[in-house]
Amino acid sequence: MANKWLEKLIKETIEKARFVFCFTCIAKEFEEERGQHAKVAIGRNKDIQANVDFGEEKVDKIIQEDTKTKHTSFFGFCPGCIWRYKRGKKLEKDTVEIKRQIESGKKFENVKPPCRLQDVERYSNYISFKSRESEYKKLLHALKDDNNYIIGLQGMGGTGKTRLVNEVGKELKESGQFAHVIYTTVSFTSDIKKIQDDIAGPLGLKWEDYSESDRPKRLWSRLTNGEKILLILDDVRDQEPLLDFDAIGIPNWEYHKDCRVLVTTRSKQMFNKVNMDKTIELKLLSEEDTWIMFQSYADIINSSSNNVIVKGRKIAKECKGLPVAIAVIAHSLKGQQHHVDEWDVTLKSWKKPVSMQS
Repeated sequence: MANKWLEKLIKETIEKARFVFCFTCIAKEFEEERGQHAKVAIGRNKDIQANVDFGEEKVDKIIQEDTKTKHTSFFGFCPGCIWRYKRGKKLEKDTVEIKRQIESGKKFENVKPPCRLQDVERYSNYISFKSRESEYKKLLHALKDDNNYIIGLQGMGGTGKTRLVNEVGKELKESGQFAHVIYTTVSFTSDIKKIQDDIAGPLGLKWEDYSESDRPKRLWSRLTNGEKILLILDDVRDQEPLLDFDAIGIPNWEYHKDCRVLVTTRSKQMFNKVNMDKTIELKLLSEEDTWIMFQSYADIINSSSNNVIVKGRKIAKECKGLPVAIAVIAHSLKGQQHHVDEWDVTLKSWKKPVSMQS
């Protein structure tokens, strides 16, 4: 019983003392919370002044009162135990008031943090190839160059454009080069609304109370508000009508500020049709890197039989350096090291000519 009573006493003492020594910390918590809500409001293009300032007057009054008391109490030090207790009780009341201001739902409803989609993430099974180092570095350098706005990456279907841009985008995000790295697939449909939604989600934009004609203006405004944003438009096709940046809300070169656009395409003709500042061609994998990727996906290890390794190399060679072909075929053979007939069937089927058309 004595131990329980002592524990209770200590707990109550610590609780009371916390309000004496942590008042400044709690006030700082309010400032940080207010700043966070302000950032969210900026992201949503809101007029935040009324929302942010609503509690300043009341909280500042509390803080100023605390400061005055410190000045009249020998620079914040007061020897009176009774005074300390009363002050602690007062601080407790003030703390509740500050937190009430912070947590007031009605007052902060216009700057409530929206549910955001995630920015681009790294592929967990991404493999770095020697034959890709040059393109990777070129792409990274081009996106870091403030003189470039639209950068194009061209390569055949299945060459690994999507994985490469995701990897580069992830590095740029992690290094702090861009606040947001946003990915959207364009493909054949060129669905403007879908593209707008893909971009708006990670930025916290909401379309409520906005007409279809207002969407491009709202998105344009968000993309030019000063944050460094990288948009990755994947698989843009050379077809009529061409992808309309204005209809989406993507700013033009003159007004893009810190926004940047990375376009991947299968067609070199896109380089001429879209005014790109920098273009990079992604070639097929080298024979060495093809085998490295094949081994990884087929789970071939050094202890595998020579027969499997020989057949595996032949099958890998027939994939013609196309990462998508290597991934599909090698994965289908995973766990089949003891079924050589499966490898024979695969090799025979791949002996037929592989189309290199996009």
